[in-house]
Amino acid sequence: MMGKEKILLVGVLCAAMMCHPNTCMDVTAAELPVIKEEDAVDDRPDYAVYVNRALNCVTVKLQNEDGTLTPVKAMLCSCGRQGSSTPEGTFRTSNYYEWRRMVDDTFGRYAVRFNGKILFHSVPYIEDSPDTLKWEEYNRLGESASLGCVRLAAEDAKWIYENCKPGTQVVVYSDEEEAGELGKPTVEKIDADSPYRLWDPTDDCDENPWLGGDGILAVPFTGTVEEFDYVAYADRYADLREVFGYDKEALYEHYVTCGMDEGRIAQAIEPLGETEE
Repeated sequence: MMGKEKILLVGVLCAAMMCHPNTCMDVTAAELPVIKEEDAVDDRPDYAVYVNRALNCVTVKLQNEDGTLTPVKAMLCSCGRQGSSTPEGTFRTSNYYEWRRMVDDTFGRYAVRFNGKILFHSVPYIEDSPDTLKWEEYNRLGESASLGCVRLAAEDAKWIYENCKPGTQVVVYSDEEEAGELGKPTVEKIDADSPYRLWDPTDDCDENPWLGGDGILAVPFTGTVEEFDYVAYADRYADLREVFGYDKEALYEHYVTCGMDEGRIAQAIEPLGETEE
C-alpha cells in the first residue's frame, strides 16, 4: 500500500502545481537576462537621406539637436527606370548586407534596405566579388537605370552602410528643377578599353588597381581652399573625419601641412599613359 500512497501523493502535488503554477515557478531577478542600456546605444550621428528620383541625386543631411538639417554630402545615383520606378515616400533603414543577391541574379554591395525590396546598394556586380563590376551600369549613374533600388558608386554605398544607423530616415521624392542643396555630382566614365573596367574606381579596396600599384599616378592637389574637395577628403579618411568633421578650412589646412607629405589623396587618381618609345 505504501507504493500506492506515494503515487497518490505525487498526483495530488502535481495537480496543486497545475492549479497554482507560481508555487514552484518563481524566478529570481538574478536569473533573468540583464540588458544594459549602453549596449543598445548607437552613438553615430543622426542623418536623413533624401533621394531625388527625378534627377537621380542623393543628398545626405545631418539632423541637428535643434531640429534643423545640414546638408553634408551629395551622391550621384540611379533610381528605378520606367516601369520600375523607385516608390516615393518616407521610410526607415532596416537590414544591412555587405553583399546581397539581386532579383536579376547580380550582386549589390553595401546594401541597405529601406522599403521592402527597395535598397541602397552599389552598381551591380556579376558575382559577389569586387572585380566583377558591370561597368556599363556604372557609366549610367545619374540616370534612371535600376529595377527600383537606388544604385550608388561603391564609396557612396559604403558611406551609407557604415554611417547611417538602422532607423535612419529616407525620403524619396521628385523634383525636376533642383537636385538638392549641394547640387548633382558628376562621375568620370569608365572607358570600355580600360584594363580596370571591372573595378569600381571609387572602391577603397586595397586590391583596386585604380587606387595604386603599377600604372597609377596619385596626383597631388595644388589648388586653393575654394577648389578643395573637402567632403571627398573627409569621406576617404575616417580618422580625419572623426577629428575635423566636414570643416573645409581645417581639412584643407591638414592636407597642405601634412596630408600631402603622408601621401593622402585629395583628388582623383589618374591612370598613367603608356611610355612613348
